[in-house]
Amino acid sequence: MKKVALIIIVLIPVLCSSQKKLGAIVGLNNSSISEGFLDEISITDKFGFHVGAFYELQLDEKLMFRPKIMYSQQGNRDTYRSRRTEKLNYINIPLDFKVFDTTYLLVGPQVGFLVSENNSTFSSGDIATLDIGIKLGLGQRIHDFVAEVNVYQGIRKAVQNIDFDKGTNTVIQLSVGYYIF
Repeated sequence: MKKVALIIIVLIPVLCSSQKKLGAIVGLNNSSISEGFLDEISITDKFGFHVGAFYELQLDEKLMFRPKIMYSQQGNRDTYRSRRTEKLNYINIPLDFKVFDTTYLLVGPQVGFLVSENNSTFSSGDIATLDIGIKLGLGQRIHDFVAEVNVYQGIRKAVQNIDFDKGTNTVIQLSVGYYIF
C-alpha cells in the first residue's frame, strides 16, 4: 500500500505538468495469419481498415506515452492454395511509446480482443479471443496531422488449431490522424 501511495505522489506532478493531446486516427490494414515474423505477407493478404483514438502524454522532452483504442479489421486471405478467408474484427489497445515529436518512432505492446469472426477455414472455437503482440512504427507530424506506418507482430497464437503450427497475427498499417485537442 505504501508503494502505491508513493507512486501516486510521484506521478501527480508529472501528470499535472505534462502536455496532453487527444486525436483520431484512421487507415488501412494488410494482415495475415502467419507462420513467423512477416512471413507470407503479400498483396493478396486480407485488406481492411482501422479507426480509433489516441491520447498522448508527454513524459519528458523527447518521450511520450501514447495509448490508443482502435477497431481493426484483420484476418487472412489465401486465393492461391484454397480460396480461404478469415475475417477477424478486433478492438486493439496499443500501448505505444513515442520517441521524438516531428518525425517519430513508435514502439510498444498491443492487446487485441476479438469481437467478431467470419471464416471459411477454422471451426468457431479455433480463433483465440485474445491477441498479444509487439508493434513498431514510424510517423511524421505536420502541424496537427500525422501519417504513420506500423508493423504489428502477434506473439500469441491467433489460431488454436492443432494442425496450424504458429498462426500469429501479422499486420502492416498505413494511418493518418489528427490532433483534436
